[in-house]
Amino acid sequence: MYGRSGVERACLGLQASCGADVNLLLFCCWMGARRRPLNKRFLRRAVAATSGWQSEVVQPLRGVRRTLKKAGAGLPRAWRAHLHANVANSELDAEYLEQRRLARLAPQAPRPVKGASARETVEANLERYLGLLGAPLGVAARRQLRILCAASVPRRI
Repeated sequence: MYGRSGVERACLGLQASCGADVNLLLFCCWMGARRRPLNKRFLRRAVAATSGWQSEVVQPLRGVRRTLKKAGAGLPRAWRAHLHANVANSELDAEYLEQRRLARLAPQAPRPVKGASARETVEANLERYLGLLGAPLGVAARRQLRILCAASVPRRI
């Protein structure tokens, strides 16, 4: 889903403006597309299962990657590029491990609701998750939510 039009930008926008974890955003979408509403209790468990990993591993790797992306850092360009690529791969590996952790939680999520709208379930999951973060949803954040909802449950032609 991350490769669909506008999704990366929407996720990164919500990460920057609301402090959202991109993997949790995608998890909310995935579960919602399967008509599985995530209540606050379950979302708190998901956040608890991933927040330490995010703060201790993913975010530091992201910081190192961003630093290496900038000119300078006291290293020749070729060395910096090589190290940047390795750190970027490590960051992706760390993100993948977080996704695996979330996937292991999925069977414990509330069951699908028959007849529920997948799109509305995605939207409710995302809003509940962002609500837990205490982030106000401004115009830009609402637009980003709509992009994620649309990408999660594409309209049939």
